[in-house]
Amino acid sequence: MNTAGWKALFVAALMASAAMALAATVTLAGRFDDSGNAALVGSDLGAASFVDERAIANNVALYAFTLSAAGAVTIQSTGFASGGADPYFSLFRGAGAGAALAGSNFSQAFTTGGDFLFSALLSAGAYQIALGSFANLSFAENSGSGVLGDGFVGLGEPGALGDASYRLVLTTSASPVPEPSMLGLLFIGLMALGMPKRPRPTLHRCRSSADFVAASRQPATLDA
Repeated sequence: MNTAGWKALFVAALMASAAMALAATVTLAGRFDDSGNAALVGSDLGAASFVDERAIANNVALYAFTLSAAGAVTIQSTGFASGGADPYFSLFRGAGAGAALAGSNFSQAFTTGGDFLFSALLSAGAYQIALGSFANLSFAENSGSGVLGDGFVGLGEPGALGDASYRLVLTTSASPVPEPSMLGLLFIGLMALGMPKRPRPTLHRCRSSADFVAASRQPATLDA
């Protein structure tokens, strides 16, 4: 391969390596009073209720996401500033009803209130976001132990509903260590740019798996 070919290979490898660290952003939005909102459940994790404002204030929106690799995660509420609900947020690690509490906006909700910004380093795996109105925290948090399937305390306040809308922005940024095969391509490319042309070089590919650094946020708790 000539020098131009090696340059192209090096640039492609560099771009592929950089792409590993790109962040993904998802907006989660809806209304607590919308019977067509498929994300809604009641505080007991049964069907959502819309019979009155108190029932609506105790509906919970559940969203699941999966991290394919460990990395930084931010969850930011922006709905309150637009007239929406004063949010209470809980993060659970795991799929299904057995998911364990991994964090919440407890301190912020009981001090300043309003929109929040949650940031954490999370390990790879399945997660669930539970969003309700203040102060509908989970039984798992209220008691200091338990799982998502235990439900929520049902202390959502109609006065915290606003116009009943909510909006979250979820940003994930997994940063896996580049695989040795990728590092090998980068090294070969760098060497090729400074080496004279040689006939019929032989390349050997290596294969291995990447390492990931895992970290998790400990849950906040509130005594009953």
